[in-house]
Amino acid sequence: MKDHTLSEGDVFFLDLTKHTGVSRNTMKDPHYIAVIMNPRKLENNNHKTIVCVPMTSVQAQLWDETCNRPRIQSHYRITPEKYSELTNNTLVKCEQIYTINREYFTDYRFTLDKQDIHEVRKRMISIIGY
Repeated sequence: MKDHTLSEGDVFFLDLTKHTGVSRNTMKDPHYIAVIMNPRKLENNNHKTIVCVPMTSVQAQLWDETCNRPRIQSHYRITPEKYSELTNNTLVKCEQIYTINREYFTDYRFTLDKQDIHEVRKRMISIIGY
């Protein structure tokens, strides 16, 4: 991480299945994109783990076309119209919260804006139960 300081909302490409393991109740396929959701401690290089949530392309079983919303309330959609780095509509899967070692965050792509960070955080908090 020589050329990018880690910040909340940063999106990175990495294979979470290699760093977290896979259970039948979480990720069945490799996920190559994740958003950092640490509000603090990122500037401290001695803090070795980073909280993140995976993102995945919107699939028919995850999206309700009739109501134009995610089928799972803890998912949050971001679009390529807003983030040109994306090629598809993408869901942030806020119910799948991971801690990954800092050294794996090397392939920076873009940063979510404050409104999207706030929406992801709200969904994460509802999963945790605050």
